[in-house]
Amino acid sequence: MLEAQAIGERLGVGFPISVDRRIKGAGDVGEHKTSMLQDLERGRPMEIDALVTAVQELGRLTGQPTPTIDSVLALVRRLAIERGCYSS
Repeated sequence: MLEAQAIGERLGVGFPISVDRRIKGAGDVGEHKTSMLQDLERGRPMEIDALVTAVQELGRLTGQPTPTIDSVLALVRRLAIERGCYSS
């Protein structure tokens, strides 16, 4: 989240809610599976490019390093390809 926020800030986006507060809010929701995880579990095509690759590309365009996003993207793509949920 910090990398995505840094990208947004480079693009002039303001964030009135802190990352810590967002994480706490997500934790308060309780048991919940993201749509991407639900797609993976059901063998459906995953929206990796729309949800993660796009953020990585914005990082490149703004000069914002995205080492965590890069790692997550590589791992998610690999798992999705292995399960037949993503084609590069």
